Amino acid sequence: MAEAVAIPARRGDLERRVEEIRFLVFGRSLPAVLFALLGWRVWSNLVSQVHALPAHAGAGNFLAGPLTTGVYLLFCVIPVGIYLVRPRPRARDGRAIARTAGLVGTTMLLVVGAFPNPVLFTPWVVIRDISAPLALGAFVLGVYGLMYLRRNLSIIPEARRVVTGGPYRFIRHPLYAAEILAAAALVMARPALWATLTLLPFIAVQMLRARFEEGLLARTFPEYRTYAARTRRLIPLVW
Repeated sequence: MAEAVAIPARRGDLERRVEEIRFLVFGRSLPAVLFALLGWRVWSNLVSQVHALPAHAGAGNFLAGPLTTGVYLLFCVIPVGIYLVRPRPRARDGRAIARTAGLVGTTMLLVVGAFPNPVLFTPWVVIRDISAPLALGAFVLGVYGLMYLRRNLSIIPEARRVVTGGPYRFIRHPLYAAEILAAAALVMARPALWATLTLLPFIAVQMLRARFEEGLLARTFPEYRTYAARTRRLIPLVW
């Protein structure tokens, strides 16, 4: 009898160890590496932009180049530290479609940037001028959101706690709003073929991720429904 009891106990210990290793690899290490690689790429772009600045660069040169890229760098490297220390979730959406949406939404722009991207047309100067502050505002919003989301950040839908501070007082998904706004600003400034074609699919995937996350949080935390009823999804006071 004692041996029969010990065998399930050992199996339970083994399962817990396997789950712990799985979380350390897929829940911490791999996402941290992904964002570190993205950060390295952005850092390289930042260095190139600084070196390419004219001798008497004006505010516009800094806004459209190093300043926006520098804030984007923060948006990329902050998650590295978050993923390395974040706790295990209370619940997660393990469905294949939810996981796929998370991975695709996170890596889509990286994949698009890896292919040759011929420019479809030259936008008006006023459009390019508008795109620079839009991109900067998008990344500032993203960093602001990360400061409040902190260790609740995740690629796939996971529930740790309900965040309602900072930008989350007004919209439920400030990070997705920031990413969509940044992608739109990129297309406005440089309407490249693949970036333009994938803009609407990118927005659709982010909306799908938002729905999955909201469903999981509502099932895990009853108070989330009250929070969702008084906030908008992406645009304050609108939608």
